[in-house]
This record gives sequence, structure tokens and C-alpha cells, in this order.
Amino acid sequence: MILQAALFFAGLTVVSGSICCPPKQFNAFQYVTFVNSTTTLRALYFIVYDGVNQRYLITGDRSNKFVGTTKVIYDYKKRIAYSIDAEARTCTKFPVEGNFEDQQYVCVPSGAESVGPLFYGYNQSRLNSQAYVYNSTAPDGSFQNVVTTVSQDDCVPIVICATITGGPGGNSVYTVGYNDFYPGIRDITVFDIPPYC
Repeated sequence: MILQAALFFAGLTVVSGSICCPPKQFNAFQYVTFVNSTTTLRALYFIVYDGVNQRYLITGDRSNKFVGTTKVIYDYKKRIAYSIDAEARTCTKFPVEGNFEDQQYVCVPSGAESVGPLFYGYNQSRLNSQAYVYNSTAPDGSFQNVVTTVSQDDCVPIVICATITGGPGGNSVYTVGYNDFYPGIRDITVFDIPPYC
């Protein structure tokens, strides 16, 4: 379930157009928290996002052992996903549902309201950023109030927080914090499917 929570923002409905979007390919760590009246989930993941080829890879788990042996590759062009455990040499295939969202979950939509500049760090190491707030409706009909903070110059996501009203499980809060963001893909071979798949 936490893997689906990590991709929650892929289901956001945003107005057409955007103020800014991050690079179409990136690597990053994501710290995910999801809380409602019945559930609290926390996880640290490493994500490799490839918007050019409509695929992404996630590795990690709820125990925060993000350097693990299991990775999940979602390939929307092929409409298939692979859960691969390199240590056990096992592979499970399953169909990919829905459409590739092409970064809508991290883009700042054109209707977003600026809530002022923010600054992380100090002096020459200061990171200039910008915060925005917007509302959206998910495919399940739940209302979402989203606050997102991105770097000012290149729209790299820093923190995204959504308050969800009327969703399954009642009202909830969902946050994703990004760390060690790298534009581009450091090692394209992470998408290679092993022969035992």
C-alpha cells in the first residue's frame, strides 16, 4: 500500500497549464507520510523518474531500509510493472493501471496561489524557494488542498503537503519531502529488466 501512497500525487487533477515543472528526468529520495483516522504510514524511497520514456523506478520500504534489494519498475509504454528482488533473483510482473501523468504530481498548476518566498539555509548557501497553494479533486472525488514548496530558479520540489477531505478512510494528510534531488538519470541501467523476469 505504501508504494501506492508514494505515487498518490499522480492521481491529482490539476488545471491545464502550469507555473513550473521540474526536469522530465530525475533521481531523488522521497520521505512519505500518510495519516488518517485509521492509518499512519511512513516510508523512505529512492525514485528514478523518466518522463521522457514514461516510466519510473521506486526502491525502499516502510522500515526506511531504502538501500534494499527490491525495486519496482513501472513502464507505462509497455503497460507492465516489475517487482524485482536482485538478491533472491525473483521477479513478479503485473499490469500497470491508468495513464502516465507526466509529472503533474510535482508541477505547480497555473491556478496555484503564491504564498510567498521561502529561504532554506543562510548566506551563500541559501536555497531560494517559493511556496504555492491550490485545490484539486482526485478521481475518487475527494477534495485536496495542496501546499507545495519548490526551488525558485528551477522548480525542484522540496516539500508537497496535501490535506484530503472525503477520501477513502476519512480525512487525511499526505506529505512528500524530497532530498538529494538530481536532474537527469545517473544510471540508466537501473531500468534494465533481468533475464529471470
